[in-house]
Amino acid sequence: MKTVYKFCRKHGLEILNNLELKITPPNQFNDPFEFTPYIWCSDKALYLQREAVCRGLYDLTGAKNSFRGSFAKYREMLKLLLARPEAVEKIAEVMKETLPLTALDVLNRVSLELGILCVSRARDSILMWGHYCDNALGLVIGFDESHPIFRLEEGLKPVHYGPQRVVFDACWEEGSDEMKRYEEEIIVSKNADWIYEAEFRQIFRLSSHELKKRDLVNKCTGLKTNAYFLPFPAEAVVSVTLGPRCCPAFQKEVIEVLHQPHFSKVQIERAILKKSDFVLEFEPVKSA
Repeated sequence: MKTVYKFCRKHGLEILNNLELKITPPNQFNDPFEFTPYIWCSDKALYLQREAVCRGLYDLTGAKNSFRGSFAKYREMLKLLLARPEAVEKIAEVMKETLPLTALDVLNRVSLELGILCVSRARDSILMWGHYCDNALGLVIGFDESHPIFRLEEGLKPVHYGPQRVVFDACWEEGSDEMKRYEEEIIVSKNADWIYEAEFRQIFRLSSHELKKRDLVNKCTGLKTNAYFLPFPAEAVVSVTLGPRCCPAFQKEVIEVLHQPHFSKVQIERAILKKSDFVLEFEPVKSA
């Protein structure tokens, strides 16, 4: 059996109590490069002739009263203009200033539709314990990777790490092979600096009936935000590992939760610091 791990601060106790995992839109992630491709245009004339782009130019010229004919007439005129390279560059500059498509636009559009469950293959990374477990005070929940919950949608996918951003060509048509490859690649691509996370991802549409939607209130601003959760059965949990700095009171709380009958097969361990090396080891925790 292969295990994937969810690194948690003390809210890991809520995950065990509620049997829910949070599904997060990518614009809430800590990496500002998430879902932000390198955008370019391989053929400006072709791009400017696309209906949506042409419609934007038509609306712009109409607002400035520089063209009063129909959209069909405007599109015919534009096609003739784009046969001249100097006109292509001039019109492209207008588009760049008035109807830009930025990497941030891509991120925010995606985040309106998709949420991501992030887990890791490794539980022995001290960086992960430090970054995601409240300086090693929290816990890590181990899940059976083969459980059906991780086969929903397209299932878990390993993240690929590299030095360059994913390329997006503005000329690609929706549904094209190039666009499909891009959509698959952008979901699982990250900067090589994050390789220590050994991350796996599962993508969900936020409209999915599998998710529960709730309002969360920001403790600092008091504003409500939408939050999405994936319910899971207790049988999907195979282990809980307490952090090396976990306090006795929190350990006691976790053990009390895991004493419930539906967690009877869950292995409880604690991460400890190896005496001679910068290495984490794991030892069983007595449940009584």
